[in-house]
Amino acid sequence: PRVRAEGGSAMSGSEQLAPSNPKEKALWDAFQKFDVNNDGKIQQDEFQKLMKSLGSFSAKEISRLFKEADSDSSGTVDWREFIKWICSGAATKTMSADSAASFARLLTRETRDEACFAEQTAGNKQLIAHLKETHQDKSEAEKARDLKRKQLQAKKKATPAEPQAAAKVPENNLDIGDAYTGFRLPLPVTPEGARGLLQHYLMNGDSDPLHPKYVNYLTTQFTQLYRARHPKPVVYTDTPKPGRIIVVGDTHGQLADVCHILYHLGTPTSQNKFLFNGDMVDRGAYGVEVLLILFAFFLSDSECIIIHRGNHENEDMNALDADAGGGFVDEVMRKYGLMAYRRFVSAFKVLSLCSVVEKEIFVVHGGLSRVASMSIDYLNSIDHTEVTAPHPMAVDIKDQVFSDLVWSDPTDQNGKFKSDRGIGIKFGQDITTKFCMQNRLRFVIRSHQVPEDGRGYMKQHEGRCVTIFSASNYCGDGGNYGAVLVLDSQHFPKYEIIEHYAVPLEDMPKMLKMGNGGVTGAKEKQKAVSELATTAKRWERELEKMIIGVIERKPALWAHLVDMSLGNTLMINDWRDLMSEFIEGNHPWPDGAKHWGLVDPQGKIDVGRFLGRWVVNMESDKYSSFLNSAVKHVYEAVVGLDMDLNKTLALFDADGDGTVDVKEVRQVLGMFDLGLTSSQLDRLTGQIFRQASKVARDNGDNEAHVRMNVQEFLGHFTVVYKQASGGAGPELSDFAKEALNAIGGLMMRTPADQLISDMEKAAVKIQKCFRGVSVRKDQKDQKKQG
Repeated sequence: PRVRAEGGSAMSGSEQLAPSNPKEKALWDAFQKFDVNNDGKIQQDEFQKLMKSLGSFSAKEISRLFKEADSDSSGTVDWREFIKWICSGAATKTMSADSAASFARLLTRETRDEACFAEQTAGNKQLIAHLKETHQDKSEAEKARDLKRKQLQAKKKATPAEPQAAAKVPENNLDIGDAYTGFRLPLPVTPEGARGLLQHYLMNGDSDPLHPKYVNYLTTQFTQLYRARHPKPVVYTDTPKPGRIIVVGDTHGQLADVCHILYHLGTPTSQNKFLFNGDMVDRGAYGVEVLLILFAFFLSDSECIIIHRGNHENEDMNALDADAGGGFVDEVMRKYGLMAYRRFVSAFKVLSLCSVVEKEIFVVHGGLSRVASMSIDYLNSIDHTEVTAPHPMAVDIKDQVFSDLVWSDPTDQNGKFKSDRGIGIKFGQDITTKFCMQNRLRFVIRSHQVPEDGRGYMKQHEGRCVTIFSASNYCGDGGNYGAVLVLDSQHFPKYEIIEHYAVPLEDMPKMLKMGNGGVTGAKEKQKAVSELATTAKRWERELEKMIIGVIERKPALWAHLVDMSLGNTLMINDWRDLMSEFIEGNHPWPDGAKHWGLVDPQGKIDVGRFLGRWVVNMESDKYSSFLNSAVKHVYEAVVGLDMDLNKTLALFDADGDGTVDVKEVRQVLGMFDLGLTSSQLDRLTGQIFRQASKVARDNGDNEAHVRMNVQEFLGHFTVVYKQASGGAGPELSDFAKEALNAIGGLMMRTPADQLISDMEKAAVKIQKCFRGVSVRKDQKDQKKQG
């Protein structure tokens, strides 16, 4: 009988056949993967396309398998033929071990087009089990996975059934002798003990380290208990009633910020719950102390704190130097050694990836994923405990989603884009809106980046994406505020953002009067000091960003000046528009120009002098060696050219109007095979024309920055070359000197008696400069003898 959907409309051929038997449902899911057009039959091209994507089957083998499945030789495989083919064992009977394993993975492996959680149901697992039963020859990879699974199961059996029992270890069992004079942590850890550890670190930093056995205890117990309390990557939590949840962003080993937050907002309790949103380590000097404080509070009350994984709770990031964004490996090795770091890594592997508060607010370290129609249930199916972070080049969809959660950033442009970080994506407002609507969420809270305006928070995507960053004065020179986000149960889902600027750790005890965890410090004084420090640091940081932008975009700026023949000076407004067009970010360029003293009394800026203001000194011997070798090659290539000077110099006046501009100079240099990149030629052109026009202006020609008489240019070019060769005058860069030497070498090749053009006088000047009178005399003597 024909089945009809509600409302009387006919259902598709595939929908008609959908089985109700749970066991058959597993096979049905597999059948639908083949049946792309949903007509209830597997076409031969559908079968070939899917099997070919596995990479383990030849075209001949695929054709043979389809014929086996197509038992009635109709050219298609219907549902009954398919289930018979699978359940009889014929599907894998003639396959090799690798092919059978690949075919089994087809039933669960996701592609970019099928990242739907429904395809990871228990039915698929049942089908894999059936295939394994009918094909006993397992690949080495499968055997290794089986062994690992058995080891994990044995480990779980060895774990006490009651998680809290593991924490009840008397202090004397740690065998910490009387010789240890540091902080004694009561065991099992109590809220009072955790607060005592916090105060110890506030007063001493890392100058009075905790005993290594306490560190071992805290990391090991935390790993066991956090895994038991939050076994899945997603934590579902509610705001305490009465009470609140405080979301803390990146702290990066800045113990002063953690102490400031916990003393001003209260320490973690079941009514004053904290959610630390990743990146507790790296860059700062106190990552160990920050983690031990959080671990201690969790062990004292597992309901008082949730800890997320960020992109820095990651072995690869930890291994970098602190200046390069890492530093945690070095910190732990210096303080407690390799085994202690291994225990921290184990703790990182159990940290949650994200949380959902009151089923309405999504909290994650980085951001959203590249996968469309992403559900919270799908995120909760990620295996997050095997590694601290997936490989950056992973192709498995769940691994990519994992990376996206800890690496992605929001952007103001709609869509999804490749991230500048090299991992994760940039996601626009449309992605945030779709994710929230599909999962019935109000908004997303994330961390991961310092807000551009120097505040501790940033709202984007019409308020649906809120960034919270808690490390104030980031890395000691950021000049930014830190902030936390507070969700109070009485006002939920409304939230409060509280900003701060933590004083240095050594000054913090003076700012706080401690009593029962409360704080009655001189808040107004601290705020004033913080604002002054922030303003100064922020301006210093802004200037640094503008300078870096100029250095990075200098070739493009030179190229624009060359292409547009703008000359060497611009009015300040034109200069501002130029900088804003080529350098990203909303920077205060007029303020920067005044700070650097660029504007002359007429309101003009010498662009050439400005662009030459900052250079990058390369200190690497290997890189310097490479440059020297390249310059040597360029010089030899230019000298090896056998080109007449008359023809060479005539090229400067391309349009024949008797004048030369910066664009024509660039065209001439571009005709030589100098081995220089386009941007290097633009820089060389700019420097040559800037110096030549300066010589002309010194001689009274105020329009020389736009166009110059070609003969005058060649004469001034002689002066420029002389300066580059060690004569008097402003110094060119080493790059320009070497390139000019190469061009001069080319000119030296032309005999004097071939100088028969209108530019003869200028050319003679050049030859005298390059060759010298004695060289000319020797050449004449050689001609007489010949």
